[in-house]
Amino acid sequence: MDVFLLGHLVVDIIVRKGNVRRNLGGTVTYGAMAALRHRARPHIISKIGIDFPDEYFLFLSRSGVDTTYITVSKDLPTTKFKLIYEDSDRTLYLLSRCEDILSSDVPLEKLKGNIAIIGTLIGEVSPGVVQEVSEKAALVASDLQGYLRRVTPDRRVILSSSREASLVASLSDIVHAEISEGKTLLGDLPPEIIAKKLVELGAGVALVTLGEIGAYIATSNKTFFVPPAESSRVVDRTGAGDVFTTVFAIEYQRSGDIKEAASYASAATSYLVEKPGIDGLKNRWELAGRAEKVLMNIKEL
Repeated sequence: MDVFLLGHLVVDIIVRKGNVRRNLGGTVTYGAMAALRHRARPHIISKIGIDFPDEYFLFLSRSGVDTTYITVSKDLPTTKFKLIYEDSDRTLYLLSRCEDILSSDVPLEKLKGNIAIIGTLIGEVSPGVVQEVSEKAALVASDLQGYLRRVTPDRRVILSSSREASLVASLSDIVHAEISEGKTLLGDLPPEIIAKKLVELGAGVALVTLGEIGAYIATSNKTFFVPPAESSRVVDRTGAGDVFTTVFAIEYQRSGDIKEAASYASAATSYLVEKPGIDGLKNRWELAGRAEKVLMNIKEL
């Protein structure tokens, strides 16, 4: 199974308790590494600047990620974010932004029969591109975060509703939003209602995640509560939604079983958060114990 991931590769500058570290980030990064652990072949479709660290590119290639469709911009730098953590609060700043990803950057014919993950971070994949992708791919899973972000004059990234988010949801077989993003788009509603409304917009399956509380999943005729898999500790939640969405998409495409896909997505996320960056990710066979516990406790509403 091949998984094509569209969105910016980013450099994250993370500030926590006075400590500063640099990480390779972005939905496409977390999604690609999760795909590898679920026996899928990831292909990243992205744009970076000439300032993108060589070691990150080598890391992706040596890990088994296809980097053929990563284009280097001559004019704009790599997308970079600064993430400042204070206890459980996070403030996000956009330091630089690379070029948009165009339909001409996407190997559309190769999407046939495969999965496409739309991992937009700051509007770099337009709804028009998503529509072209949706006409070719067997399954499209989109994360709405990049369509619900606005940058203030001081470069802070805040949530803001947009027509593009609704349009992308309507073009997607699977759509994901964190609860704060869902409320930004649809109003201050309970998560299960937000999931249902995302389906009403046209999504086939809606995933609304609530961090350590779990997730709600809706289809046209069913809604489920998915409890969180129990982590031994929580070190870093960055990328949790990306991993949940990617693993769910892969498992759902394989089995067609909502509950089984959700249980593996929850288990994968529970291991991710135990270590910084992608270090917590586990192979699919290692998730079975936690996934089984989640599966037993999924509730249909």
